[in-house]
Amino acid sequence: MRIIVGVQTPMSTDTPPSPEGKKDRDFVTALARGLDILKCFTAERPELGSTDIAQLTGLAQSTVWRLCHTLTELGYLVPAGSDRLRAGLGVLTLGGASVARAGIAYAAYPGMAEIADRFDASLSLAGKVGTTMVIVQRAEAPGMLRLNFTVGTAMALERSAVGGAYLGAAAEAERRATLASLQAQLPPGEWPATEAWLGEAVEMVRAHGYVLNLRRYHPDVCAVAVPLVSNDRRTIMALNCGGPASRMSVELLTGPILSALRALANQLQPLL
Repeated sequence: MRIIVGVQTPMSTDTPPSPEGKKDRDFVTALARGLDILKCFTAERPELGSTDIAQLTGLAQSTVWRLCHTLTELGYLVPAGSDRLRAGLGVLTLGGASVARAGIAYAAYPGMAEIADRFDASLSLAGKVGTTMVIVQRAEAPGMLRLNFTVGTAMALERSAVGGAYLGAAAEAERRATLASLQAQLPPGEWPATEAWLGEAVEMVRAHGYVLNLRRYHPDVCAVAVPLVSNDRRTIMALNCGGPASRMSVELLTGPILSALRALANQLQPLL
């Protein structure tokens, strides 16, 4: 589920276009819809009814009911009373392999916490899932402005510093496919400005190795992010650091904070 501050849009379950703009005949829409339903359940929305899910996904009530029945039979959803559902323990089995490989998240925390305390800031380590950037590790200084970001939160790729860093490091085919998916699911009026900012982010990564995000995700937050790319380029993650715009000047973000981020990213890169 995409978590976008102040905006809530239905998820798209249409067959995604290929980089060439053609429909993918191997894409299983029913499976995608079931996974979209599972992603509706978050820490902020632990219990949902079928009407809630229909509104979040844009699916018909009858489709939602059939998919939820199947997911319940398989243990991925469980009844929560009053015709509502919550995520079941079966969901944990889906992420088991990923969690087992997520040693980088554990290795990253001490360094992230140290940087957070040193600059009175917050840091996120994130990876791409669909058209979102999912946080796999998070560190915050005491008293930081909280945006309900926790491990597992899916941030809007097109508005986040980590999203821009990821896109800037991605291969051309992956970048085109991601942009096509974003254009298909965002309101038409939002796309020109979004495309322009993402283009700037890509160029910033290519030229300087980082992305600066000034109040784009939240009007009171500024951040800087760097990509982490595995040696075979099959895995790309991003690490960011940010805080209140009143304290996070461009000079601070692109000076000592960026230096600290790059040093930590260099330590973590061999773990990808």
